[in-house]
Amino acid sequence: MQFKLALLALAGVALADTTSSLRLSDSPESTTFPCNTNTPDSTLTSTTSISVASGCSFSKTLTATVQSDLDDLSSCSAIEGDILITGDLATASIANVKAIYGSLTVFNASSLTSFAADSLTTITKQLELSQLTILDTLSLGSLDSVGAINWVTLPALTSSGLHGVTDCQSIYISDTQLESLDGLNPLVVESFNVNNNKNLGSINSEIQSVSNALSVSYNGDDTDVSFDSLKWANNITFYSVSSINLPNITTVNSSIGIFESNVEDLDFSGVTKIGGDLSIENNDELTSVDFSSLTSLGGGFVVVNNSKLAGIDGFDELKSIGGAVILKGDFDNATLPSLSTVRGGFDLETTGKVDCDEFESLSKKGGIQGDKFVCSAATESSSSVNHSKTADSSSSGSGSATASDESTSAGSSSSSKGAAAINGVSVFGTLSALLLALL
Repeated sequence: MQFKLALLALAGVALADTTSSLRLSDSPESTTFPCNTNTPDSTLTSTTSISVASGCSFSKTLTATVQSDLDDLSSCSAIEGDILITGDLATASIANVKAIYGSLTVFNASSLTSFAADSLTTITKQLELSQLTILDTLSLGSLDSVGAINWVTLPALTSSGLHGVTDCQSIYISDTQLESLDGLNPLVVESFNVNNNKNLGSINSEIQSVSNALSVSYNGDDTDVSFDSLKWANNITFYSVSSINLPNITTVNSSIGIFESNVEDLDFSGVTKIGGDLSIENNDELTSVDFSSLTSLGGGFVVVNNSKLAGIDGFDELKSIGGAVILKGDFDNATLPSLSTVRGGFDLETTGKVDCDEFESLSKKGGIQGDKFVCSAATESSSSVNHSKTADSSSSGSGSATASDESTSAGSSSSSKGAAAINGVSVFGTLSALLLALL
C-alpha cells in the first residue's frame, strides 16, 4: 500500500506539471513530463544507427492526443526527440518507426485499451507506461534495446508484449497484472525493481550483473525468484518471496536483505564478500541458512525473528564484521567459529539455549569493539552476560545499564512501591483515629 500511495502521488505531480496538448502541426512552448523518480534516467550507450530524415527531429516533446498525430510519424524510420501519448484515445499505434532517439511515454490515457509499435527496435531513453487503468493489450514485438523500462499502475495488463529485449539498463515494474516477465532478457542492468504485481508467480532472469540495486518485493504470495546467471550485484533486497535461487553469485558490493518471506532455505554458499549489511528478518518458514564461504561483512549482521530457524550457523568462515551484530529470536545454537573482529556492538537475545562463552571470550579479548555487549539466553546454567564498554573511565557512569545496575534499579522500584504502601496505611490509620475521636 505504501508503494502504491507513493506512486499515485508521483503521478499526480506529473499530471499537474503536464501542460496543454502539443500536436505535430503546432509549435508552442516545450511540454515537460517528469519521469518516475524510482528509475534512473538511463540512456543506451550503443544503439542502432538509422538516419533521421528531415522533419523527423523534434527539439520539444511531441504530444499526441489522437491517432492522427501518430499517423503523421509513419513516414519516419527514426525519430529524434521525446514522444508523449495521452488523452482520450481508445487505441494507439506507431507504424513504420524503427528507432526513437529519446523517450516514449504513454501517460494517463484513461480510455486506452491497446498500444502497438511493432516496427520499433530501439528507444534510447525511457519506455514509460503510467496510469493506464484499462490497457490490456501491448504489442512491442521487435523491441530489442531500450534505456529504461518504467511501467507503473497498469492494473489490466497481463502480458508484457515483449519478445526479445536484450539491452536495457534499468527496469522498474509496479502495480500490474503481469503473469510473467517473458521477453525481458537483458544480461547487464543498472537496476531491477519489480514490486506489487500480484499475479506474478515467478521471476526467472538471465541477468549476469546489477550495478545499482536488485529488488523484488510484494508480488504474488508465492513468487519464486531465480537469477541463475547472476554473478555480482551492488545491492540485493527481497520482500515477500517464496524461494530464492542465485547459485552463481559470489560478490555483493553493498547489502543483502531478506524480509517477511516464506523462503525455507537460503543458499548463498558461493558468496565470499558482502560490502555492507546482511539482514535476515521476519521469515517465518526459514529453517536453514548457508553463507559457508563468506569471510567478511562490511556492515552490520542482523538475524531477527525467524521463528523456525533453530540456529545461527552456516557462517563458518566469517572472520570480520564491520558493523554491529544483532541476533534475536528463539534458537538453540549460535556459532561463528572463525569470528575475530566485530567493529560494532554485540546483542544476542534468545529464548532458547545458547552458550555465551564463545562471545564473552571474544569480547574480553577486544574482538568486539563496540560499547555494547549483550548475550542473553536460557542456558542450562541460567547464565547470561550483559555489560557495556566505554572509551574511557570518565564516561563509564553514563553508559548503558549493566545487569547489576538493572537489578539495583528494579530493587529501587520495589522499595518505592513498598514506601507508597506504608504511607497509604499511615494515612488510613490517622483518618480512623480522627473518626473515633469525633464519636
